[in-house]
Amino acid sequence: MMNSISTCMNPVSRISLYTTIRGLSSSSNPNSKRELKDLTPSDLCYYWDTRPPKDEQLAFADKVFTPSRHSPLKLWSAAKFRTTPFASIEPEVAFLGRSNVGKSSLLNAIMGQEICWTSSKPGRTREMNAFGIGGTKGGESKVVLLDMPGYGKASRSEWGAEIMKYLQGRKQLRRAFLLIDSTHGIKQTDAEILRLFRHHAIPHQIILSKVDKFLVRQVKQIKTGVTPTNIERLQLLLQGIKPIVQPDPRASEGPGSLGEILTCSAEAKIGPGRSLGIDAVRWSILSAAGIDGSLQDGRLAVPTPGETSATLS
Repeated sequence: MMNSISTCMNPVSRISLYTTIRGLSSSSNPNSKRELKDLTPSDLCYYWDTRPPKDEQLAFADKVFTPSRHSPLKLWSAAKFRTTPFASIEPEVAFLGRSNVGKSSLLNAIMGQEICWTSSKPGRTREMNAFGIGGTKGGESKVVLLDMPGYGKASRSEWGAEIMKYLQGRKQLRRAFLLIDSTHGIKQTDAEILRLFRHHAIPHQIILSKVDKFLVRQVKQIKTGVTPTNIERLQLLLQGIKPIVQPDPRASEGPGSLGEILTCSAEAKIGPGRSLGIDAVRWSILSAAGIDGSLQDGRLAVPTPGETSATLS
């Protein structure tokens, strides 16, 4: 991933970051490892404009996403933006990424059920697929997750056009989450999507997947824990990504990403039904939808399309 990221950095920054990470790697102390289940959002993610979620906020997010008879629920599929249901009022968040980056696997981990079709063959997601979360019998979902067709290899140009129509024209959209494979880094197609986000002022956030493969060299080492040095290496990596996803506004054509970078792994299990970093992703989804865990008359306060979480407090 260093090769992909370093191409976007100036030579001095590239040498400094590379030297620092190599130095940390050589000084690793294997006797002070931490189990995956003990890693916090501050360990796995990088927050500079926002605050890491508290334990009670993570617990609230997990509760909202706990599967039930009415959640998650497949709501609709659409190949064209004009065929999406315009009458819906639930806040929506969209997940995008290169073909076969693992969006469907991530969404399955987030929703706690194997509800999205997964395949090793790139480009299997050919429509926009919407899933409702937090719904009750006869009630609306609290937030809607969109699994978008991948871009790049095995994708089609017309799908990209329909995705941009959705991102620019969908009033219910609160945030677009761009999933990047931590083992491959930010590719040219990812950089182009980021540029489009900025150009059209589309609210967006970055998620690095497969972070377990960065924290350890071999999957079997996950069971023995992660060294503090490798956690520091991850933080340095995220700091190196920051100027790419949130460039200097004086030189940028639009607003950059939200000031936090999340990491996760749908495959690294840390308990029954739990995967590494997923709770922080869930909280970020709820935050984007304006659902902050506050109560009104003993019920969860969910903003209407014209409201924000601030108006409900």
